[in-house]
Amino acid sequence: SLIEQSRRAHEAKTGVNADGFGVGWYGERAVPGVFRDIMPAWSDENLRALAHQVRTRLFLAHVRASTGSPTSRVNCHPFSGGRWLFVHNGQIGDFARVRRRLEALVPDELYAERQGATDSELVFLLM
Repeated sequence: SLIEQSRRAHEAKTGVNADGFGVGWYGERAVPGVFRDIMPAWSDENLRALAHQVRTRLFLAHVRASTGSPTSRVNCHPFSGGRWLFVHNGQIGDFARVRRRLEALVPDELYAERQGATDSELVFLLM
């Protein structure tokens, strides 16, 4: 579960991932549902309530451990655009050095969609 992963990460730099979480799912609508928050997964009562109500065959979930960008809702995964959801586990090496060049590659019509400051969201827009 997300709660277990946020409390006891086995394959991470830190054992506790408390910089937010998110869930995205595909249901009856053309675009996916998304729920994200900056609270640790274990302390958000809404996550448990939502998990008991949402029924889907396809979802993405993510527990966030920040690698430098601020802890904010817009920096929590999953990212969405149209019918797409995206999560990324890891970081782009030397992101500060390549960030400007990568941002210049984002098409103008997608650049305005960027809400956060993570390397992950930038990769999503490039894809």
